Amino acid sequence: MISVVIPLYNKEPIIEKTLKSVLSQDYSDFEVVVVDDGSTDNSVAIVESIGDPRLRLIKQENGGPSKARNTGVKNAKGEWIVFLDADDELLPDALRYFAHIKNTHPEVDMFLGEVLVNNGNTEHLGVEYKNGLVNNPFKDHVLGRLYQCSGTTVYRKSIVEKYPFDERVRRYEDLQRIFKLYREHSLYLCHKPVAKVNIEFAAASRARKDIKEDFLGYLDFKGKSFWEKMALYAFYLGERDYYPEQCKMLYPWLYRRYDLLMIYKIIKKLNNSKNEIYCSF
Repeated sequence: MISVVIPLYNKEPIIEKTLKSVLSQDYSDFEVVVVDDGSTDNSVAIVESIGDPRLRLIKQENGGPSKARNTGVKNAKGEWIVFLDADDELLPDALRYFAHIKNTHPEVDMFLGEVLVNNGNTEHLGVEYKNGLVNNPFKDHVLGRLYQCSGTTVYRKSIVEKYPFDERVRRYEDLQRIFKLYREHSLYLCHKPVAKVNIEFAAASRARKDIKEDFLGYLDFKGKSFWEKMALYAFYLGERDYYPEQCKMLYPWLYRRYDLLMIYKIIKKLNNSKNEIYCSF
């Protein structure tokens, strides 16, 4: 069985569409676990009105998306887990495809499919993959070859239980955890679009002023491989464009590391090169 875990907080305008994208799948061996994280709008009423036996609603006091996802995993009955944000969608045959590919490669722990990115006006494919195992996911992350986001990955439940979400983190919590999984578990890329991410609904998170509870507030470079450090640095650079003062306050030692910035730029230019670049910091 595949369990689709959906953390829910105040998504009244879109949650019904999200749930329909899952419940209309052309595959039968799945369940949907919605964890309401203390919504104050009509989100819960919408979920309760659907009345599908494959759908379970769990309510908890507001504790953030990480806690909601952990609650969902604890209550999931499936051997495999898909995390779907409450404002995104699964494509029609996503679960059937995931079931097929995991049975075809029983030695693999994570399967990552392609994503359609919807900005409200147009849709485009995030990154196109070739079927196969990833040799170094941190490197591919830095080079923009991976687009890890809501609904695109199916995980073996045992590895999700081994590395639960850090409940201190309220944004990019999925990226923080996937970096932990990258170190120990196999990742298989799938040349198949499986989810749609609705960027227009996610844009509001950029308005946050306090980012100490984001993954950005918990970056740790110690003891990491070169490529994992560069993946963390790439994430840091992206956030620095939005939150320059907060980044300077959180990581004064990193803010003016122009040597790292130069290395990062060189790596991007040598995207297709087989040369490996090493450094220590």
